[in-house]
Amino acid sequence: MTQVKVNIPPALFTAPSGQRYAISGSVWIPVPDSTTFDDLDRYMVVERPTLPSSRGSRFWTVKGSKGNEYRVMERDGQWACSCPGYGFRRKCRHIEETRNENR
Repeated sequence: MTQVKVNIPPALFTAPSGQRYAISGSVWIPVPDSTTFDDLDRYMVVERPTLPSSRGSRFWTVKGSKGNEYRVMERDGQWACSCPGYGFRRKCRHIEETRNENR
């Protein structure tokens, strides 16, 4: 089986029918019952979204709620963040806080 490219880390799900799936966002792949979390890379490969080019950009390092450091970037009015929330939703509180502090 060819790996499916996804941008959200996959998880395992067992349906009430007993069928087990590897899921990532709207991608659901039936997998054998014996599949473990460590086996998911056989079915899906995570390709994280890349941040835009840094030329002409402004950067801030911000602390997350659990102490992790993330990088917020602004270029030509477009904002991006290195946190997982931005990777999933394309918005996050780090961007909002940085935007408010730099108005």
